Amino acid sequence: MCKVLGAVPQTPIFVVFWRLCRQNTTKKIFGGNASPLLNTRKISMIPIHAGGLDWLAIWRQMYLDERAQGESKVDPIFAEQADYWASQAKRFATWRHHQSEPDGFMQALIPRLLPTDTVMDIGAGTGRYLPVLSPLVREVIAIEPSPSMRAEMEHMVAELGLSNVTIRGDEWPMETPIKADVVISSHVLYSVADVAPFLLAMDQAAQRGCYLYLGLRSPGASLAPVWEYIHGQPRLALPGALEALACLHQLGLPAALELLPITNFFRFASPEEGLSDIRIRLRLTPQPERDARIMAAIEALFVRDADGMLTLREQLTHTALVSWQPRAQRQRHS
Repeated sequence: MCKVLGAVPQTPIFVVFWRLCRQNTTKKIFGGNASPLLNTRKISMIPIHAGGLDWLAIWRQMYLDERAQGESKVDPIFAEQADYWASQAKRFATWRHHQSEPDGFMQALIPRLLPTDTVMDIGAGTGRYLPVLSPLVREVIAIEPSPSMRAEMEHMVAELGLSNVTIRGDEWPMETPIKADVVISSHVLYSVADVAPFLLAMDQAAQRGCYLYLGLRSPGASLAPVWEYIHGQPRLALPGALEALACLHQLGLPAALELLPITNFFRFASPEEGLSDIRIRLRLTPQPERDARIMAAIEALFVRDADGMLTLREQLTHTALVSWQPRAQRQRHS
């Protein structure tokens, strides 16, 4: 466990946003509940199998099928890596610097936080949300089992002097559970085959609110047309927010789903930059014949946006926030 000491950044824009939200907690903000607390009325915990289906089994099968197909097409050098994210950590850290904050997730979450909160971020990656959350709450606990991702996060936390951030390398669920007021996880659940232990551990760890930020499709699905162009077969899909909602209700966790606007889209400045980025995302090494197919896919599937950047012709405009009252909160209001 690493705790980084230093000064907290001074009044960034999202702190001003948070203060304004705290003054207007009776209003609806970004389509969600602006109150720091979730609805405190008693909510039942009756397991519901939507459509009479076993969504936990469906989730697992979708994950296994997609992973088997994807792994069969990556180059061996990537398949042999002990840390799955080793080839991605630098890209994520660099990407973080080019994103506008707060994004849709933070805009929805910030009004629901209290200054006394401890927030736990499961699968914190390179720490994108830590500079946003750190000035607003008492403590942030960042859980990240990938050594390469964690190294980038530790560097960023030390550089910014986020004194109230604790970084842990635990797997989730943790062997020795800890508690937090609010537990969040952003774009992590797709990489979990058996989601019941993950979701139940979130429910048990949180004292007031659980929040999953997920795409209606997994983020990698935006590149499915490129993958199909390269490999010549339909790309299987990972489960996303809608399947997660069904899984939560099957577990008896009374979750709600809100649509949030996507603020950052997949795009790049030139075909050459796109070629390099797509290789990394799809875990492919340079090969002239395959690179030619990637360049052909870029020409066929991408257009210039208003800023002159190359972006996919078709992309989703919204993602989802899935939230629920954890057991501790439900019991207090039962």
